[in-house]
Amino acid sequence: MAVALLAVSVATDAALAFVQRSALQARADAAVLAGVQAIDIDAYYGYGATSATALVPSEARARVLSHLQRSVETTDISGASIVSLVATPNIVHVRIEAPVRTAFWPVQAAISVESQAQLDYVG
Repeated sequence: MAVALLAVSVATDAALAFVQRSALQARADAAVLAGVQAIDIDAYYGYGATSATALVPSEARARVLSHLQRSVETTDISGASIVSLVATPNIVHVRIEAPVRTAFWPVQAAISVESQAQLDYVG
């Protein structure tokens, strides 16, 4: 009976960590997609969609931060923090970390996820 309970507790904690990682990855993916939508609108309307179309890095960064702030407020991912955020004229990259929450076994570990989106012109 003890072995069965041990196996169930380990499986439950592993499943919780997997679900937490999936939720954190979804937040990171959505944040970089929000950031990569920050294109230079004036250049886009002036010249159309060309290989010269670029992101506005400061606006992309602000959109990522805003999106992550909203998602932290509306979800139960406590302790999540941005490890790195890079916004260039064609790439947005974010790395997020959160402590692992378990039901049975106390673990001093963190889950780390990364996501990147790139603005490309195909024409």
